[in-house]
Amino acid sequence: MKYIFLIIIAFFFQFTFAQQTENRFIATDKVNTLLVQRADCFEKNKTSLKFYHIQLYNGQNIDKARSVKARFKEDFPEIHAVVEWESPEFKVWVGEYENKLSADQALLRIKKKYPNAFIVNPKK
Repeated sequence: MKYIFLIIIAFFFQFTFAQQTENRFIATDKVNTLLVQRADCFEKNKTSLKFYHIQLYNGQNIDKARSVKARFKEDFPEIHAVVEWESPEFKVWVGEYENKLSADQALLRIKKKYPNAFIVNPKK
């Protein structure tokens, strides 16, 4: 009985320590290229975090979102407009305002044609 217990403990320690292997990652040129592209993508998307936007539409119909954007571009051609996808809905965001005061000023003009518009500061 004593020997069986020792054999069981020996096997237990052998399998416990045998699973401690070192993971190694070998970076190739393709991996480095992908890491650079990923960093560029994050840098491009990070800019929207710095801005306030005005939201005109929020819904699951892409055609409705595109029509709201097109109508807005006719009414305010000087203001940037984009259709964004935030699961599970499409959103129409207009303008890129660095501070809330400038967003509020633009909102007053936009609310005359789009009374349901409001300011958002999206966190992607």
